[in-house]
Amino acid sequence: MKLQDVSVLVVDDSEHIRALFMMTLKKVGIQKIFLAVDGEDGVEQFKKNSPSIVFLDNMMPKLSGIEALKQMRTLNPEALIVMISAVSSIEVVQEVKRLGACHYLVKPYMPSKVIELIQKLLNVEGIHQ
Repeated sequence: MKLQDVSVLVVDDSEHIRALFMMTLKKVGIQKIFLAVDGEDGVEQFKKNSPSIVFLDNMMPKLSGIEALKQMRTLNPEALIVMISAVSSIEVVQEVKRLGACHYLVKPYMPSKVIELIQKLLNVEGIHQ
C-alpha cells in the first residue's frame, strides 16, 4: 500500500492521545486521519470513512472499545483494528483478540511503535520515521 492511500481512524476519549496520534501520523506523511471521541463516534467514523487501520481505545464513554470492536468487525470482518489501553490483563487481551483485534497496544507506548504497526499491518511503502 502506498503512503498516500493510508487512512487512520483514532478512537480515544483522551484529547491528549488523539493529538499525539495526529502529530505522529502527520510527521511520517499520513494525511488521511480521522478522529473520534468515543466508541459511538468511532463506529460512525468507521462507517463513513472506511479507514485502512483503526486504533481503538478500550475504556470509553457511551460505547466501550470492545463493543465498538464488535460493531466494526460486523461491518467489515477484514478491518485492521488495533486495541489500545492502559489495561494489559491477559483476559482482556485474549478477549479482544478473539473478537478480531489484530494487535493490542498497551499505554503508554512509543510513537515509533504505532508507525511500526502501520508499516507491518499495511505493508506501507515510503514511511520514514
